[in-house]
Amino acid sequence: MAQSTDQMTLVSSGLFLNRMQYLMVTQARVVLAETSVGSTHAARAAYAKQVVLSPSAFAAVAAVMVVGGVNLLPPATITGSGDNADSSATDAEILSQIATFWNQLAGIDQGS
Repeated sequence: MAQSTDQMTLVSSGLFLNRMQYLMVTQARVVLAETSVGSTHAARAAYAKQVVLSPSAFAAVAAVMVVGGVNLLPPATITGSGDNADSSATDAEILSQIATFWNQLAGIDQGS
């Protein structure tokens, strides 16, 4: 399989998406606790509030971006298949990737 096809198996896996939900809400809590963080905070916090209210929906959307992040690409491996596919990446590695992509997930244009 191509790398993109491999990574996308995670996006349709209930097991992986459960991890994503938990970790997305974990990062949302961090963002909501931020103080004095500048002009992007309002958008970051608005996204965090949406994640908290609907973690399954936002995890499913975010997973497409997160699975392409460096922490989830090889040498991390994909184990299992179907609804039980998972990444060998640790929760800390996935959470780091979510934090790295948070602004993009929140729709913040870094060029402005």
